[in-house]
Amino acid sequence: MTLRENLLQEFCPQNALELERDLAILHRSRGAQGYVDAVARLEAFTGAGTVRHYPCGGTCQGYVVPRPWNLKGGFLRLSSGEWLVPDLRMAPIGGIFLSGPSHDIERLRLVDVGSGTDAAEYPQLVEGCAVLATGKPPVVYREAVVARGARCVITDFMPAQDPRIGRTPEEMPDAVNYASFGSEVQGEGFGFNVSHRTFKRLQDMVGREVVEVDAFFDVDAGTGDLQVLEAHVGTPEAQKPILLLAHLCHPRPGANDNASGAALLAELVRVLHTVPLEREVIALWMPEFYGTIAWFADQKPDLACAINLDMVGEDQAQTGSTLEVTATPWSLPSFLPDLMAVNLTTHDFRLMLTGFTWGSDHAVLSDASIHVPALLVNQWPDRYYHSSDDTPDKSSVHSFEWVGRGVLDTLADLASGIPDERAAVVAARIRERGLADSVRYNDQLIRDWVARRTRAALLALQETADTPVVRAELAATGTTAPMPDFQPKVPIIGPIEEVWMTTDDLQWNDRLMRDFPCWSNLKAEVINFIQLGVEREDALKLATAEFDAPAAAVHAARHYLELLTARGYLLS
Repeated sequence: MTLRENLLQEFCPQNALELERDLAILHRSRGAQGYVDAVARLEAFTGAGTVRHYPCGGTCQGYVVPRPWNLKGGFLRLSSGEWLVPDLRMAPIGGIFLSGPSHDIERLRLVDVGSGTDAAEYPQLVEGCAVLATGKPPVVYREAVVARGARCVITDFMPAQDPRIGRTPEEMPDAVNYASFGSEVQGEGFGFNVSHRTFKRLQDMVGREVVEVDAFFDVDAGTGDLQVLEAHVGTPEAQKPILLLAHLCHPRPGANDNASGAALLAELVRVLHTVPLEREVIALWMPEFYGTIAWFADQKPDLACAINLDMVGEDQAQTGSTLEVTATPWSLPSFLPDLMAVNLTTHDFRLMLTGFTWGSDHAVLSDASIHVPALLVNQWPDRYYHSSDDTPDKSSVHSFEWVGRGVLDTLADLASGIPDERAAVVAARIRERGLADSVRYNDQLIRDWVARRTRAALLALQETADTPVVRAELAATGTTAPMPDFQPKVPIIGPIEEVWMTTDDLQWNDRLMRDFPCWSNLKAEVINFIQLGVEREDALKLATAEFDAPAAAVHAARHYLELLTARGYLLS
C-alpha cells in the first residue's frame, strides 16, 4: 500500500474522541497540576516525548508571560449562606483566570458598576467591595481593582456573542463563561464567573437592598513554569520538517477548545509512528501563544510549514459551527491553505477557506520574523465556546474523522508528492482567487502585491508538484516581481504584543479591539509588511485592503506605529 493508504487505514477517530473526554476532566491552566496531568496523559498515549520548561511571570520576546496559576479551590455565597458559585474544585470555570488569593473568607459589599470599564461608572467608592460588571474582565480589573481598590469582580461576560447560532446570554442563561484577567496582573484581587441568570438576580437584589457576599479564593503558583510537550516522527531529510501544533491549555471542561485539537494531534502522532515516514514531523502541545513563542525563541527551528489544530471536534449540528481553513496573510503567500481546503472538501460538512485571522498560535508563525506558512483548522463560530457547556457531548467522532483524514491526506501530499489532478485543482484555486482579488482594487500598489502573492504561492506549489498544469498557471501570472526578503525592523521574533504597553496603552488597545474586529489582524500585518521593506504608508494601504479596515482603524494603526517607534520596538 502507499503511504497515504497506510495512514488513512491506521487512523482511528474514536481514539481522538475518547482522549478528548480524558482531557476535558482536567483544569488545564498554565502551571497547574491539571495541565501537568494532561501532558502525562498525552505522553502515555503517544509514547515518549520531550517536555520543555519555560519561565512564567516575566517577558518573552513581545509577550508578557502571565504568572503560573494553580487553582486549588474557592466559592462565592450570599452572606445568608446561599451558594452563588459552587466549590471551585468541582466547577473551576467559575474562577476567573489569574485571580489572586483571598484573605481567608472575605465578606464584601456588592456594588453594581454597569460595564465597569469606564471611570464614569464609579460614582461611589468600591474600595474593599465586590463589583458586578458586564464588561471585558481585564478592563474591569484595571478600573475596579487596580485603580479603585475593589477586592472582587463578579461577571457574566460572554465573548463572541452570535445570535445566529443562539450564542447570547439570554439564550444560554445557565452557562458559565470562561474569563481571564490581563497577563500583567499580579493577584491584587480575584473574581468569579456566574451564569447570566445568577448575575441578573444579583443586579436586581443590589437595586433594592444592601447585599453582602462571602468570598473565598485559594490559588498558588503550581509548577511555576510553562510546559511544552514536543514529539518527533519520521526521518530528518533534506526537506525541512513540518510542524503540527495544538494548544493544551484552557479550563475544565474545554472540550472542543481545545481538548479536541490536542487529542486529534495525539492520534495523528500515533498513526505517523506506524509508517516509515521519510519526512520529519514535529508535534507540539503547549500553552496557547506563550508556550509557542517561548519554544521558538529557545529552539529556533527551521520549518517548512505548520498546521494548527484548534477546535476541530465540533458536532456542527449542535454548535452551529463551520470548519474554517485560514489563508496565510498577504505578507506570507502559500499554497498550503488551498491544498488543505481541497483535501477537506465534502458535501457532508460546512467548510470555508477564509482570509488570515489572528486568534491562535498560527499567528506567531505567520509573523514576518519567523516566516513559516501556517494555517489554522478551526470550527467557528461555536455556540458553546469558552463556557461550561463546552463538553465532549458537543463533539462528534465524524468531525474527528473528517478533519483527521484531511490532515493526513495533506501530510501525505507534502511527504510523498501531490497527485497531478489535485495539484491542478489547487493551482487553479490560487490563480482564480488572485484574479478575484485583483479586480476588487483600482490601486496599482495593491494590484501588484496581489499578483506577487499569487505568483509566490504558485512557485511554492511548483516545488512540490512540478506538473504541466501548475507550470501553465504559473506562466499565466506573467513576470511579476518576486516577494521581497525579510528586513529586520523589530528587535524581537514573533508578533509585538502587550509587553511595551502602559496602563493607558492597554485601555486604548482594548477600545480598538472592541470597536474594530480587524484590529489584531491589522496591526500585526502592518508590521509584517514593514519588515519586508515596504514603506509605512504603503504598508498601511496594503493591510487596510487585506482586512477592509475602516479609516478610523487605519488612523489608529498609524498612531500605533508612532508609539512603537518612540518605545524602541520599531526601527525607523
